[in-house]
Amino acid sequence: MNKMAAPIIQTKLTSNTDLLRDITETLREIGCCPRCILRYIGERKGDVYRLTTQEIERMVESILKKENVFPLTTPCPVCLGILQTYIDEEFLHKIKKAVEEDDYEFKTFICSLTIPVCILVREHSVLIHLQDKFKDEYEIMTLQDFVSIKEAWKLRCGPLLSNLINVPFDQKSMFDIAVLFTYDRSDKECAFLSDERPDLFVKRKSKNFRNLDDTFTRNNVMKALDSMSEDLFKRLYKTPPSPPKSLCNFLDIKCSHEPVFVAGRYNKYSRELSQTPWIIEGKRKGESSVEEEICNLIKKTFKYEEGRFSASGREDVDVRMLGSGRPFVVEMINPRKVTVTEEEMIFLQQEINKNSTDVKVQDLQIVSKEETNNLKEGEMEKTKCYSALCWAAEPLTADKLLQLDSIKDLVMQQKTPIRVLHRRPLATRERTVHSMSAKLQDDHHFILLLNTQAGTYIKEFVHGDFGRTKPNICTILDMECDILTLDVESVELEWPKRLENNHTPDEL
Repeated sequence: MNKMAAPIIQTKLTSNTDLLRDITETLREIGCCPRCILRYIGERKGDVYRLTTQEIERMVESILKKENVFPLTTPCPVCLGILQTYIDEEFLHKIKKAVEEDDYEFKTFICSLTIPVCILVREHSVLIHLQDKFKDEYEIMTLQDFVSIKEAWKLRCGPLLSNLINVPFDQKSMFDIAVLFTYDRSDKECAFLSDERPDLFVKRKSKNFRNLDDTFTRNNVMKALDSMSEDLFKRLYKTPPSPPKSLCNFLDIKCSHEPVFVAGRYNKYSRELSQTPWIIEGKRKGESSVEEEICNLIKKTFKYEEGRFSASGREDVDVRMLGSGRPFVVEMINPRKVTVTEEEMIFLQQEINKNSTDVKVQDLQIVSKEETNNLKEGEMEKTKCYSALCWAAEPLTADKLLQLDSIKDLVMQQKTPIRVLHRRPLATRERTVHSMSAKLQDDHHFILLLNTQAGTYIKEFVHGDFGRTKPNICTILDMECDILTLDVESVELEWPKRLENNHTPDEL
């Protein structure tokens, strides 16, 4: 028989070659595959796990000083075949095909494996068996001391898959290729745990992409095993584990990309458009919203599954957003397109602006997740400027309005307005009007200009909300007043960054 020289095994478990052979033979007798044998004898070098199955078989045979021990004809009782059957190039070609069909744009990738949870029980059983037979070597060891099945799979398949799809494998990649394995008897093998610790196991639907029954999870199985004595475990579960009746099954491949964020500023020129879809008691009000006017075209470009729109505050339906606009961000969940050129982003901005007469955007750009914190940080510290057309019940003069100009940093107490009590908790909030001025329009109308703390209810500051906001314009002018129209003139938040050559005539 002409064989290549087997690589030398170096393990921290023991330097005694006879003892190492005994441990290896014990694992072989259980039926462990060569890669699981290497895991349990403490092999941690990544280069070893990247070897072919035939090379690893020769390594283990060299320890045993035997030939033709492998390949095995039965599934490994620990990995259930994941490190046997699902580690060759034929299986990786299936992954490649699935990735190509999903049509994602990505520059690097990572693989995540979902494996049957009963594998944890089987690994625990093998470790207890080794602790019984080789106490000195295994007594203080835990499963965390060994290369995991997932890690061993990735060490072998990561580079191979990288070559197949011609994209680097990167543990920090934002693009994930998730491979799901199942085992028909997994729940049955874990059932004894829920009998002993029913407090840890609640039947519920999984959030995984197949919506499988998720009664047994990695976390609760590990908690149950950690809390169970060795003697009790051996009474309830076979040690070492029984050979599996079949391989675990490959169920699905699911590609996903971490969220990408697009930020910008928007202006709203309609007094009949809500910021987000307006739904009351399941019934929609209004044909569109600022969110939809912006996001519909962004979604066509980035091809994401779900968008989450956030803005620096919100204006009422009947309030316009003027000036330099209101900062916003769209979190794009699982986008298929993730990079755009500056020219493509400008074109997208122009398309949004052409598509809507009510909403215009500017400074559209991709930002990092960390940068989006700017939208909410300092929420109550920023200021906003407003202009309001107001009515007064009694005749006004310019001199009468002059008293407003001299008021600075007026602190008021605002109870939750009656108009929003159905969706906001009852509370009294302290808010500050930093400055104000008024321009007389005629005997009963004036323009009120305000610079206020964010979160101030402007309408209530004008009419008083039946005394729920104090002081207010009515008490200051000593006459009944009301607000007819309101515009936000500016939101004082210097984010996202202003972009040159990023404006169209319609936006200015």
